[in-house]
Amino acid sequence: MKRPLFVLSLLGLSCTSIMAAPTAPATLNYAAPCEAVQAQSQALKTLQQNIQQSPLQKNQLIEAFWQQAKTKGTPLIETVDQNQSRIIFLYRGAQHNVRLVGGPSNDHEWLTRLPGTDIWFKESLVNNTFIGSYSFAVDLPNLDGYLSHACPHLNPQLTESRTQRRAVLQVLQLDPFNLNTWFKPTQQRAGLRNENIVALPHAPEFIDPQKYPDFATPQLKSYSLNSTVLGNTRQLQIYQSSNPAQKPYITAIFFDGEQYAHLVNVPKTLEILVQQEKLPPIQFVFVSPASEQERPKELSPSPEFSRFFSTELLPWIDQKLQRDPQKTVLLGSSLGGLSAGYLALQNPEQISHAVPLSGSFWWTPKAEDQVNGMSQLIQQLKNQPRQHFYMSAGNYESSRNNNGLSILETSPIVAQDLKTQGHDVTYRQYHGAHSYAIWQVVLQDALLHFFGQ
Repeated sequence: MKRPLFVLSLLGLSCTSIMAAPTAPATLNYAAPCEAVQAQSQALKTLQQNIQQSPLQKNQLIEAFWQQAKTKGTPLIETVDQNQSRIIFLYRGAQHNVRLVGGPSNDHEWLTRLPGTDIWFKESLVNNTFIGSYSFAVDLPNLDGYLSHACPHLNPQLTESRTQRRAVLQVLQLDPFNLNTWFKPTQQRAGLRNENIVALPHAPEFIDPQKYPDFATPQLKSYSLNSTVLGNTRQLQIYQSSNPAQKPYITAIFFDGEQYAHLVNVPKTLEILVQQEKLPPIQFVFVSPASEQERPKELSPSPEFSRFFSTELLPWIDQKLQRDPQKTVLLGSSLGGLSAGYLALQNPEQISHAVPLSGSFWWTPKAEDQVNGMSQLIQQLKNQPRQHFYMSAGNYESSRNNNGLSILETSPIVAQDLKTQGHDVTYRQYHGAHSYAIWQVVLQDALLHFFGQ
């Protein structure tokens, strides 16, 4: 079975199957801006009707539309009923194409140009609890000789090469009418990609650190760890929350540490919960990969990384912190979620809790395997000490190849396998995609579920 081409990182770019570039049709340089999709939103339908009735006023009507979008903020949200809303992503003035990277999807979606205007749009029906992040890839370079799926009438069998998919990195742009982003312009941190965030009115409640501007951002201690086992070096950061009563600390170890320490701002978020007395004191260890190139190899289950974790990383942490193995939780998302579940099971005397956030349980040791690799591992590790798992998946994290091995399909299977082996397992499906925007909610839910006071 072919490994699913699936969104594994915020961009849907890391760890996808490498596909050979297809033969490009000789006549297609750029696909024409697709105008076959009919707008369903009231805002766009009203604009089209007004232009049709007053064609001489078209430019003024379009300008008024954009001014209203700027005032309201984008994406536009139109309530459909008590459960659903229509979300309308908008981009102005692209020459050739626009793709939505992120949002309510498991792929990079093409925007459509409203005929005769500079308005590009993508509409989606979403649950009213949706939360996610996104950016736009504008005028994507045409590396394969054509752009597949730019219009519905193109051959649906045409697929993109990995090189073409990664081209979105060259042309990413923020939505200028959505001021809700991970970083403000003066706060951008090197190596972390900024995105717009969108949350519908009934999105789950969570602590958003940006809503606490007067709460100081905690200062972390940074270290380097040289690994003899792996032959590389990685950065780690540590923070201990306030603890005036000198209570025992919970220890939370995060993979993809730079993302959780600074993009999601976990130290500030959980410090707020500690000071609100909703969580006991927590000490955090943020573990970054040796490099982005090494990340897929490190976080896919392997004897080498498992040995590094148990013989080098955990002893290093224990030199820095007093840690209770019965109150140690391992967290990670995507491949980091797969690794969190795998390494927790490999180290039951050292890790009591695990939080796989959208774990990449589609992973298999062999490409032709019919059963996900985590389920295979669980079957091998019977009669283990009882551990605690909080697992999640987003309702958009399905396989594009319909072969069943995706995050959404495999996560409940893995959860049931763990339960069968006697572990304490909570599994929840959220209305979201493969995004730190939803993972910031889930990790708070998980820690409150395990340790909430």
